[in-house]
Amino acid sequence: MPEIVSAARTAVTEVLTESSSAEIAVTAVVVAAALFVFGSIYQSSTLRGGVIRGIGLLLALVTLSVSVADNGWLTGLDGPVTDWMVAHRSHGLNQIAVAVTDLGSPAATAILGIGAGAYLSWQARSAIPGIAVVGTVGSAAVASTVMKAIIARERPPTATQVLLETNHSFPSGHVTGTGALIGIVVLLVAMGHTATVKRLLMLVAVVVTLVVALTRLYLGVHWFTDVVAGAILATLAVTIGGAAFRYLDSRSHPRHDALTPSNDGALV
Repeated sequence: MPEIVSAARTAVTEVLTESSSAEIAVTAVVVAAALFVFGSIYQSSTLRGGVIRGIGLLLALVTLSVSVADNGWLTGLDGPVTDWMVAHRSHGLNQIAVAVTDLGSPAATAILGIGAGAYLSWQARSAIPGIAVVGTVGSAAVASTVMKAIIARERPPTATQVLLETNHSFPSGHVTGTGALIGIVVLLVAMGHTATVKRLLMLVAVVVTLVVALTRLYLGVHWFTDVVAGAILATLAVTIGGAAFRYLDSRSHPRHDALTPSNDGALV
């Protein structure tokens, strides 16, 4: 493991020495955003659209990781955001933020993920939804842990932290786990429902993930780019998990009898 981490850091350093300018970062971010948007509206093939979105998300994550490792242009908001959060704290908000961050902890996410997966599998009379949920959340957690080891970014100063955190900070594990969990659950539940219901469920997923991200910033345990990377990684995990679910479900169910036969494919 130490040899792998060392090799990965060496590779990142080599990239940084050649391409750490603001122009390259901006170009990469624009291309990543364009790929994600195009993949989201590309209707001729669900698989192709997912692949395009995944490439865009991966490009954005790599670009941000390189910039963070080099303390590059994309990290410019980290200090100001942390300072603003620290300046607007109160005792009441501290208690709320701690409660929310506890609910989004890796342990809580694991328990909720297993519970949600079991419930969706029971509803669908199939193990596939549970596999999709646990696989998505688990893979996101593993990817986050590996990235923390490779980037090895320090937390904000302990003087700014409400809760003491001493391990590496990039990306945010709380945001990654919460976003992956609620994202894959919403994706599965939304299947078979109307476009309006899908949009409302998506909004719920975004709001919950955003609240967790804000609490991590408020508590002073993450930089702004940490939570952004966590959100990107979570979205990438959900994109892959959703594609895997559709593939497995199509292999194990007839086209018009997937999930629950009485509800047009809706899990709940």
